[in-house]
Amino acid sequence: MICRFIIAFWVVLLLAACQKKEDEMRIDRAQLKIPVGFPQLPESLADELTDSRIALGKKLFYDARLSRDNSISCGSCHKLENAFAEPLSLSKGIDGRTGFRNAQALFNLAWKDHFFRDGGVSLLKLTAMNPIQNPDEMGSSIQAIVGKLREDEAYKAEFKKAYEDTLSGNSILHALMCFQLTLISGNSRYDQWKSGNTIALSEHEKKGMDLFFSSKTGCSNCHGGFNFDSPGFTCNGLFETYADSGRQRITMDPADRGKFSVPSLRNIDLTAPYMHNGSIATLEDVLNRYIKGGTAFYNKDERIRPLKLSNTEKDALLAFLRSLSDEGFLYNSEFKP
Repeated sequence: MICRFIIAFWVVLLLAACQKKEDEMRIDRAQLKIPVGFPQLPESLADELTDSRIALGKKLFYDARLSRDNSISCGSCHKLENAFAEPLSLSKGIDGRTGFRNAQALFNLAWKDHFFRDGGVSLLKLTAMNPIQNPDEMGSSIQAIVGKLREDEAYKAEFKKAYEDTLSGNSILHALMCFQLTLISGNSRYDQWKSGNTIALSEHEKKGMDLFFSSKTGCSNCHGGFNFDSPGFTCNGLFETYADSGRQRITMDPADRGKFSVPSLRNIDLTAPYMHNGSIATLEDVLNRYIKGGTAFYNKDERIRPLKLSNTEKDALLAFLRSLSDEGFLYNSEFKP
C-alpha cells in the first residue's frame, strides 16, 4: 500500500513538472507578425520558435567566434542595411580570402524550400554549416565553435534556458534558424498600396507596376507571388560561357548549367551588386541587360527575350521596383546586434 502511494506521489510530481514546462514554453512561444497576403508560417516551424531561442540565435548571428580566427560573423556578410545582403560583389572571409558567390539577402526564409544560389541545401537549419566550414569564409567547424562557446558561462545559461540542454552543435544551428525565421519583410510601399493606401504609390510607379505584371515585359512570370520570386532554377543568359556551372554543380546534369535560383525582388534596390557573382553594379544595369534579352547561351530561359520599352517605360519600371523596398525592415531594432 505504501509502495503504491509513493509511486502515485512521484507520478503526480512528474506530471506537475511536465505541465510547468509546457506552461513555460507556452509563455516563451514567439508570436510572429505575418504580413497581409503572406501564407501562414508552416506549423512545423512555428512550433519551434520561442523568444529565448530567437534571442540566442541573434546573438550567435553576430558573434565572430563562429569563425576560426574570431574575425567575422554571419552579420559581417549579411548586413541589415542591405536587407541582410552583401554590398560587395564577393564577400571577404578569414585571412582576406574571397568567397565563391555573392551573398544573398536573408528574409522570408520560412517560405523557401531550397537555399543558396544552386539550391544545394534544402533545410534552413543546415545553411549555416556551409559558411562555417567553408575555408574561404569562416573556415571553422561546428565542433570548434561548441568548444569555444562552452567556455562562456553566459552562453551556457542561455542555451540551458532555450533548450533545457547543454550547449551543442544541434542547438547552435537551431537557434540560428530561429532568428532567421523572424526576418520577415512585407511592408513596402507596394504592400501598403495593395492593402488600400491609395497614395502609397505615385502614378509613375503605378505605370511601372502595370508594366511589371504585363505580357509586354513578362517580369512576373519569373518574379511572381507574394515574394516576387519563383521555385526552381533558371538561366537568364548572363554569359555566353559560364565559369560557375550553377545548379549543375549539385545535379551534375548539363541541362542545369548556368541555372540559378530566382531571387525575390523585394528590397531589390537595397541589395546591389546583382547576379550570382555580383557582376552587375546597379539595378538600372540589370534592367538594361534584360531589355536586350541577355546573351546567347544554349540553356537560356526562353522567357528572356528583347523588350521594346521606351525610356519613360523603363524609368517607370525602375520606379516600381524601388517601391518594393521595406524601410521598416531595415530599421527594425529586433534585428540589430
